[in-house]
Amino acid sequence: MPHELLSSESVYEGRFVNVRVDTVAVPGGHVEREVVEESSDGVLVVPLTDDGKIVLVEQSRHLFGTTYEVPSGAINPGETPIEAAARELFEEACLTATSFELMSSHVNSVHMTGRNYYFLATGLVPAAGAICDADEEFIGRAELRFDEVERLIEEDRIPDLRNRGCIWLAQLRVLQKAAHERLAPIG
Repeated sequence: MPHELLSSESVYEGRFVNVRVDTVAVPGGHVEREVVEESSDGVLVVPLTDDGKIVLVEQSRHLFGTTYEVPSGAINPGETPIEAAARELFEEACLTATSFELMSSHVNSVHMTGRNYYFLATGLVPAAGAICDADEEFIGRAELRFDEVERLIEEDRIPDLRNRGCIWLAQLRVLQKAAHERLAPIG
């Protein structure tokens, strides 16, 4: 049963997030809860090459230095999650895909309002004449084997749990598909 909202106060308004403090009734009294209101939902795309490598974008992040991330970003107004996934793949990795598989849709946290959509993109094709989005954070892109990605996670070069989560889901999908193909009846 949801707790009753008694009051809500905005404490911060920013470009990507707003923060409010909600007072909610709970058995025996009330509590205050911080809520992060995200400006939009987002997509994360795991591009998987035909030879089983993951395409990651190398970024410069002021909190972490050089990181590796899957193409990702906000869903624009009027855009579907799959349209946003295709756009982000094109903008950040200069790729198109023949297939997008939705792996997960979920909120970031029970105290956040934004929803993320994780996609596995296959059938990758370099976008003719495309130039990767050279924003202030973009360094380059890399095609890496799962073991190389695992090393980057261990070294905290992929510090974001959302990135790690969608990579792990993609790895699980690849392993499940391989097991299914091995066990499929012949003939």
